[in-house]
Amino acid sequence: MHRILIIDDDPSLRAFAQGALKDEGYEIDTAPDANDIFERLDETVPDLVLLDLGLPGISGYDVLKSIRKTSRFDTIPIVVFSAERSTESKIQGLDLGAVDYLVKPIHPQELAARIRALIRQKKRHDELLSEYKRLSELSLTDPLTGAYNRRALASIMRARISEAHRHEVPFSCIMFDLDHFKEVNDTHGHDTGDLVLKEVAVYRQEDAIIRYGGEEFLAVLQHTSREGARTFSERLRAEVASRVFNEDHIPPQNHT
Repeated sequence: MHRILIIDDDPSLRAFAQGALKDEGYEIDTAPDANDIFERLDETVPDLVLLDLGLPGISGYDVLKSIRKTSRFDTIPIVVFSAERSTESKIQGLDLGAVDYLVKPIHPQELAARIRALIRQKKRHDELLSEYKRLSELSLTDPLTGAYNRRALASIMRARISEAHRHEVPFSCIMFDLDHFKEVNDTHGHDTGDLVLKEVAVYRQEDAIIRYGGEEFLAVLQHTSREGARTFSERLRAEVASRVFNEDHIPPQNHT
């Protein structure tokens, strides 16, 4: 269900907007002013905001400008409405990031139609963004193990180096590979080898592991000193050496 947030100090206009949209199946939230606007946006997570420009104590233009400066709300469509009909007012509202400028009074059916059109656009935008993120993740991850691939290494290192400089926190890198991995493939088959790789590519949520080559991995350990990296490395070595991999998933070999 799509959520609409209506911000207007006039209760009759809030009721009018609610009435115009009541048959559209939206969940409607209302506010008489823009106090605590960011907390309200976080709480309601609206798909669209109807913003009156004539709010008490603050210009609706300033509210619009402050919302558009906040990246996490940048994709929320904001429709401003006002009794001001001048071209200058409309231009100012649209230039500050409104997707539409409605002049009061407006016919309820026209209001509903405009909101439907904008909600359709928002839905399509969200679908495209979701698909873009999915494809981006695919381009940066190894399809077998789910670890990052070498294409992602540069961006991960830039982020870690930037954080280390900015917050003076350490990070460490560990390169490791799997001994005798060719024997696993030769003896048990490549499906079993794939199983081993997938089980090894497990890491803490705050860390990043990159599949660097066939059985080579690079672990980037966040907030980890050199001594901590040594401890992690030895623990990882011992764990892999003692690991009994899940034999239930090892495919039977065909010896014919």
